[in-house]
Amino acid sequence: MTNNPFTYGNPISDPRRFFGREHEIELVFSRLRNAEFESSSLVGERRIGKTSLLNYLADRDVRRRYDLLPGTHMFVYVDLQIMNQEVTPVRLWQRLLRQMGRVCQDSTVHQAIDEIRQQDTIDNFALADLFDIIDEKNQFVVFLLDEFEKVTENPNFGTDFFYGLRSLAIQHHLALVTSSRRELIELCHSEAIRSSPFFNIFANINVGLFTEDEARDLIDTSLDGTEVEFSEDIVQMIFRIAGFHPYFLQAACYHAFETYRRPLPLLEQAQLIAGQLYQEAAPHVASYWHTSDEHEKIVLTLLALLERRGHGSGQRFDLADLHEYYARSDQTMSRLEKRGLIVEHEDGFKLFNAAFGDWITEEITDVAHDPRGYDDWLHANRPTFDKLSNTARHEIGQILPKISDQYRDLIVNWVSDPKNLLTAAALLRSVLNR
Repeated sequence: MTNNPFTYGNPISDPRRFFGREHEIELVFSRLRNAEFESSSLVGERRIGKTSLLNYLADRDVRRRYDLLPGTHMFVYVDLQIMNQEVTPVRLWQRLLRQMGRVCQDSTVHQAIDEIRQQDTIDNFALADLFDIIDEKNQFVVFLLDEFEKVTENPNFGTDFFYGLRSLAIQHHLALVTSSRRELIELCHSEAIRSSPFFNIFANINVGLFTEDEARDLIDTSLDGTEVEFSEDIVQMIFRIAGFHPYFLQAACYHAFETYRRPLPLLEQAQLIAGQLYQEAAPHVASYWHTSDEHEKIVLTLLALLERRGHGSGQRFDLADLHEYYARSDQTMSRLEKRGLIVEHEDGFKLFNAAFGDWITEEITDVAHDPRGYDDWLHANRPTFDKLSNTARHEIGQILPKISDQYRDLIVNWVSDPKNLLTAAALLRSVLNR
């Protein structure tokens, strides 16, 4: 059998193995090709494929197709994940200028880059002088800045840095394409940075889940030339447990391919794939969960419980269904959908994959690792508990002993709302009492 064509872990570096994202690619390149040479901000959860997209945008052959030629356009990719809190604006500019020097093909611009790199300090006037030369030589610079929140969250980068960078992008041939897990304005270390006009230069481009067509294209194209063909039953099972999330899809397909190395019954094959994927998925879905606010966690828990009650049938739930259990759910759905954690179809919403729902249910009911039992929690929270209505105390008292200590407050805040007390409590009991 041939080598496994599916990979996960490292970003995609070969454009021949890059799938989907036609809309996002067109948006970025159309802004770079317009008269103002404009910047874009790629926003999406971790592992959704932002780095792979930046790699694709940086590829020379890809850029040529959009008439952004290496002789005139310098694409500079920098992975900011390696930044720590000691990095300063000068150190970052030294890195950017070094990378510019590597790709620059104009001797005059190259000399100007070398001269400014040798200076002990790099101020905004020196950078403006450099970009004057770049403009005069009809050169263009695109900074591809991966995980740009490492800059916006770093206290060493004050308003001077952001005003200076904005000025360069507006007045000169400089465009930025950043990636971050949230919109940059939400990821600032101070209110002064948050209120800066720097963020106005970007168009936010959401990087979300694949479509089903894109997911099928990934599977079919990757398998082409191998001796393996996934059955439709296996494909549907992969879509259920992994969803259309690029990372989980690649991981599930990788493990599915491995099961074809020896003959296995379909049920055993499916169990092996699901077991491997759940193990791979755990740290990543945990990250999605822990970066969610309380309202998002309640909606995610609600969907996980509804799907568990439906035995993972793939049923979807509309807003009317969700309102019965959480009155404020509609305020949260759009954020979760934008993050790619839930998907909407004509018949309603569901979690983006089954692995996430199973993880949530196990996480909130993991009482085995609690530092204290329910009685100790109740003693510590007696004043709050006693303020609840008799009905709420009765319902919550049946539920909380089966809820992990770290999530009891979350469940109390959800269930104690009179608008959804009885329905939410009944849902929790129906799942917890199994």
